[in-house]
Amino acid sequence: MTKFSSKKPVQAGWIVAIIGAICTFTYAWPRFLVNAFGLDSPWTSYLYMYGFGFVTFAIGIALILRKGSCQFGRGSDTFWFKVLIFGFVFFASLHGIWIILSLTIPYKGA
Repeated sequence: MTKFSSKKPVQAGWIVAIIGAICTFTYAWPRFLVNAFGLDSPWTSYLYMYGFGFVTFAIGIALILRKGSCQFGRGSDTFWFKVLIFGFVFFASLHGIWIILSLTIPYKGA
């Protein structure tokens, strides 16, 4: 016989609200970026990529924490959680610095 979890079930209203918020963000974010920075700005693609990446990353982290896959203090879970957070921030920062340097350092070219 299968034993079910006694955790409080997620209400359907929350799921619909989250899906609605994601759809609204998916529709509005690229339009906002193009209006704010233009199509030719390197910041448009940077913020587009890391904006959607952050939303996807945050949903993944929320699922990991909600389902108990990562429990702080158990084994090396805390270490790997910090690695995940640091990795996202590190690569976003590295990419941002790369864009800043490419826009500010003069070069000889055609």
